[in-house]
Amino acid sequence: MPATTYTGNKVIDLLVRGVAFVPPTHAYVSLHTADPGLNGASEVTLAKWPGYKRMQAAQGGAVDTGFTAGAAKKSSNTKQLLFPTMDGAETVTLTHWSIWDALNGGNCIWSGALTYQKVLNPTDEVVIHPNELGLEIQ
Repeated sequence: MPATTYTGNKVIDLLVRGVAFVPPTHAYVSLHTADPGLNGASEVTLAKWPGYKRMQAAQGGAVDTGFTAGAAKKSSNTKQLLFPTMDGAETVTLTHWSIWDALNGGNCIWSGALTYQKVLNPTDEVVIHPNELGLEIQ
């Protein structure tokens, strides 16, 4: 999927207008129940999964350790991410992921589709393995 509207605007401003922006101090991965589009819509809600939270891509390390350096216009996650156990009363179907600049709220930076949709039942866990989240500039 393409970069989000926020990211596209920041790249344009930087490259052709010389307007610098402050990069995020951390990158957070979220899960979604439908295509988040260009603004991060359809993130899992606490009503459906009370223990849900975005996961820090670098797992407490420096922000640059969460994803590989860009090469051939691509990058991927370097760390395994284990989300909290699904503790909702009903199933939740996950279809997409996004990257944000904040644990809560903030700006959606990137998003993509999961390779396979995942139906979560109560007590299920979600693990994202290294190299499963691919970023690409098209």
